[in-house]
Order: sequence, then C-alpha cells, then structure tokens
Amino acid sequence: MADYSPNEIVDIILVLGECHSNYNAASRLYAQRFSERRHPTDMTIRSLVQRARNGHFVRQRQHHEYDENDARAVTILAIVHLNPHVSTRQIEREIGIPQRTVVRILRALNYHPFHITLTQALQLNYHLMRIAFCQWALQMLHDDPNFFMYVLFSDEAIFYSDGQLNRHICHYWSDVNPHWYRPIDHQNRWSIMVWCGIVNGYLIGPYFFEENVDRHSYLSLLRDHLPGLLEDVDLATRARMWLQQDGAAPHYALIVRAFLNASYNDRWIGQRGPVEWPPCSPDLTLPDFFLWGYLKNVIFAERPTTRDDFMDRIRRACAAIPRATLLRTVDSFQNRLQLCLEANGGNFEQLLRG
Repeated sequence: MADYSPNEIVDIILVLGECHSNYNAASRLYAQRFSERRHPTDMTIRSLVQRARNGHFVRQRQHHEYDENDARAVTILAIVHLNPHVSTRQIEREIGIPQRTVVRILRALNYHPFHITLTQALQLNYHLMRIAFCQWALQMLHDDPNFFMYVLFSDEAIFYSDGQLNRHICHYWSDVNPHWYRPIDHQNRWSIMVWCGIVNGYLIGPYFFEENVDRHSYLSLLRDHLPGLLEDVDLATRARMWLQQDGAAPHYALIVRAFLNASYNDRWIGQRGPVEWPPCSPDLTLPDFFLWGYLKNVIFAERPTTRDDFMDRIRRACAAIPRATLLRTVDSFQNRLQLCLEANGGNFEQLLRG
C-alpha cells in the first residue's frame, strides 16, 4: 500500500464519515470528489482507518542502518580516508553510489563536512608574545573580572566601494529565477578608511580619515577627535579607561607613543607600549573578530551610491548595534585568551564553535 499524506488520510476519513462507514461508497465518493488524486480502494481505506486508530497516522519510513560491515559504507570510508577532501559528487562518479546515499551513509557514521578556516600566519616568536599577553590579561581578569570592560579596543579598516559581500546571507525568495545580480566595477572603485573602538558596550566612532593613515593623522585622531567621540561615554568608564591598539606602524610612532604616555600613563596596550600587544593577533581584537565583518555584511547588502551615502550607511549600521551585543564581545575576547593559551600561542579560530 502506497504512503498517503496526513491531508489525504483526513479527507478519506471525512468522506468515510459522510458515507456512514460504508467503505465501498467512500471509495467511490472520494474518487469523484478528488479526481486529481490517487483513488484508494475500500480495502485501502479500511487499512488506513485501522492504522489511524492504532496511532500510526502515516506509515513510518524505513531507516537504513549503516555500519562498517556494509559494503557500500566500507567503500565510501576507504575513499574518504584516502582523500578527506573528496566531494560526495566525486564519490558518486567514481563508484556509482548515488550522492544522496553517500551523504546518508556518512552522516549515519557521524562524518561531517568541516570547512577550512583562514587564519593569520604567525612567526615562531609571535607565539611567545601571544602567550605572554594572554597570561598578563588573565592575571588582570583574576584581579578584576571587569577589567577588559574598560579597555577601549580600537582598529582601522578599509571599506571599498565595490564591496565584499557575504552572498550566503543574501536571499531572493521567488517562484521563478529572478536572475538577481550586482555588477562589480573594480576599475572605478574608491575606498574609505574607518576607525572604531569598543569600550564597556559603547561603540566609539566611526571616525573617517580624510587621508592616508600615518603618524600625524593618527595622532590627530587621538589628540583632537577622540575626546569628542567619547563624550557620550559615562564619566566612570572614561576615568578608568585603557586604550588598546594593534601593531600598525602609525600606532607606535615616537610622537604617538609620547602622547599616549603623557595622556594615559601606563594605561595603554600596543606595540612598544607599557603592555606589549602581540603582532598578527586580529583574533584577539574586538573590531577584527566581530565589528568589521558585521558592518561590511550590513552595508554591502546594497551597493553604495556615493561617498556620502557610504559614510552614512556606516554611521547608521554602527548606531544600530545593541549595547548588549557589544558587551558580549568582551566575553568572547576572554574566552579567546584561554583558547590562545591552549593552542600554545598559535592560531585557535579553527577551534571556535559557532
């Protein structure tokens, strides 16, 4: 007996009720009323009703059990062990087992298609510097669990006009192919350099550099513009705030370090600073591992039209981020410290769980 959907079974039972449980009459009436459907016989209707009474509304599909004694499973596992990068379609071409069966067997044996993670290349001595920083950071957390809430994590990023869109989160639902596309004009692109910071759930900025970032323009940001950007931050946060910056060349210029030493005393983290920031560590920087990717996916959902439009989108996207989300990035940072130590100062983003 073929499987019937729940809707079909309900209709069959309703027709049977109209026919006062006369199975032959129900079979004829059902065929007349639902001419486009398959027509159950009186015996089929009787069986469906009995199954429904027994609590089995729809026939249970048979589930295949695969183990390493199954010849197909053995063959597929052998191919996967020889080449872990093989695709299921390639397996189908090579041994003739349908792709859906290959996927079903691999899943039944707890195999998963893990994806590659791109990480920052690290020199050997960088491992030691990352370990030293993480140990210092964990000690600060031991002394004050809220310490890194009051660290202003800062960074710059370049936004290009042609965009770097994550196509996996863009959808166009339709019953026909809309042939949705976006032309990319690499020949006439322009860019904007953006600076942002995160401290105690506040997003500081964005600040747009009008020129290339060098020691003079970066010093101007810290000295002339940062105080204004911090105006909406509560006084208690500003009073105990530290500043973090990565190892970009303008960040550790002599004039920049002199200003930071005078303005922040020993409360700043950076290359050649009171607390050394480890090189090549975007996986430990809040803007790098959260903010920039989020902003670019939001902003480039539609292509920017003008430079002013571009900057306005960045401002609106920054303002729309909930404070609770920004606060959670600090928790993620603290988890990353431990993962970095577990990886002996090496890359660890491939160990993160979504």
